[in-house]
Amino acid sequence: MKQPVLYTVLAIALSLTACNKPAPTTATVAPAATPGPAPSTLTDPGAGALCGGRNLRISHDNSSQVIDGECGDVTVTASNGSLNVSKARSITLEGRQFTVLNEQVDTVRVVGSDNVLNLTNARRIDVSGNNNMILVNETAEVSFSGTGNTVNASSEPRIEDNGTGNRVI
Repeated sequence: MKQPVLYTVLAIALSLTACNKPAPTTATVAPAATPGPAPSTLTDPGAGALCGGRNLRISHDNSSQVIDGECGDVTVTASNGSLNVSKARSITLEGRQFTVLNEQVDTVRVVGSDNVLNLTNARRIDVSGNNNMILVNETAEVSFSGTGNTVNASSEPRIEDNGTGNRVI
């Protein structure tokens, strides 16, 4: 092939390729949403929720929850209700007239009054509220700063009592 013919063939090929290009668009496509991490705190779930290692917060009065799985820190500010949670790193009960059932927890803090806790294993229990009843199978330490509280323990915990009228039976 002669050089001018070769250039002509290349020019035709390039022009045909350019004609087959798709037309530019002005529409923008949103990037796909990526799921974020699970929330770190499960707040006021319905009965039968799965904790999945998250912290748990109960704030609705007159509520009753059964929470499956292991929880981080559990905080109850509600009153006149109940919570059944199998395992937790800690439980803080600030409400009044609330019942908590638990199998395994490291630390329990009872700040509220007139509550009932039924615990299987709790390493440490701190009670600063008044007139609380705590049933526990095994615990290593009980600390009181409130008044009129009772801990019924199957084990013999170390006791610190800076309140009045408290007892461990």
